[in-house]
Amino acid sequence: MKQTDPKGRGRAALILLIVLASTAAGISLMLTSYHLTEGKEPWALFRLACRSEEGGCADVLASPWAVGPGGIPTALLGAVYYGMLALWYLVVGRPRGRGRLWQAVPLGLNLAGAVVSVFLVSVMIGKLHEICWWCALTHLINFVLLYLGWRLFRATEGDSWPPRRLGVAGVLLMIAWAVLCLQGLAVSNLRKSAQRANDYARRYYEDVDLQRYLQQREASALVTVRPDDPVRGNPAAPHTVVVFSDFQCPGCRAFAAFYEAEVRPALGDRVRLIYKHYPLNQECNPGLQATIHPEACEAADAAEAARELGGNEAFWKLHDLLFQNQDSFGQKPWSSLVQKAGLDPAAVAGKMRARSGRARISEDVNLGRTLSLHQTPTVYLDGRPMEDWQRLDLWQALVR
Repeated sequence: MKQTDPKGRGRAALILLIVLASTAAGISLMLTSYHLTEGKEPWALFRLACRSEEGGCADVLASPWAVGPGGIPTALLGAVYYGMLALWYLVVGRPRGRGRLWQAVPLGLNLAGAVVSVFLVSVMIGKLHEICWWCALTHLINFVLLYLGWRLFRATEGDSWPPRRLGVAGVLLMIAWAVLCLQGLAVSNLRKSAQRANDYARRYYEDVDLQRYLQQREASALVTVRPDDPVRGNPAAPHTVVVFSDFQCPGCRAFAAFYEAEVRPALGDRVRLIYKHYPLNQECNPGLQATIHPEACEAADAAEAARELGGNEAFWKLHDLLFQNQDSFGQKPWSSLVQKAGLDPAAVAGKMRARSGRARISEDVNLGRTLSLHQTPTVYLDGRPMEDWQRLDLWQALVR
């Protein structure tokens, strides 16, 4: 003979089931957070029952049993499990009449969970000899949930409940909760992997000795230097810097400013800088897919004309003026700039019209193509490409 449910007791049991299952799910999420952060950021509530430094929760949550199949934290599986029970009772409610057969869904899940709880408690006591009190509380709640769920299953009152569509909805909600939790774990793992990668990259970037070692392991490219190439610094310096540059390139302007302000004062006569043309303009660099800097070829023509008329010193004077006035290239300021550099504007204009420097520009471009250049500025130190030219500490280590 079936037992009847005294008025109000079934409702109270249902509310208690929802509250207890939600509480256990919250505790499990807290334990998951501790596990994923490796104990670095325990919740304030966590410290009420567990020491975060050693023993107890720390040992249990660091044990092999703290991770389930697929590397999923056991605590997260607990959060999925308790959340599924809470959702079922919240959405479907208390079973009645023939509808109580739906109660087999949470009851079967609860029974399997109780078996797992017995196993995990025996592991804490028999193998680890440590107790995680928050874990123990969730297991205790689990046994209470099983008792209350069984009581609810045996109770009968009124018409059949729940209807089939609500039972199906409850099952789908339970599955959705499980998927949501596992998706959250995947996102957390991706963030941890990204953070780990960032940490490795930062250590690599900051390790000057490692960068120096890797730089010196690079094969030295054949970056040919002509006797009359523009040179800045000690012509007999033991180290040679070659820059493939474009006078209309903002990055090239930044390199020129950095080299003058930081590298030359720090390294003095130990380095010399050689300038090579690599204008990003199809007119004088036909191998490009598109023209990026429309005035780059004319600026290179002006610089070569200055070198032909005034030698190395005139080239570098105009070099600095061109970069300083890069934003005005649209107005073609060549005449005023060469005059500031102490050159005859008419003579420079004549050489630019005759394109007397294009052959040398083409030689530099062809050399750059041989080296598979893909950007400006491209900097070589003693024939080896230097990617992080913005770092003075790396310059000092490499020239050390």
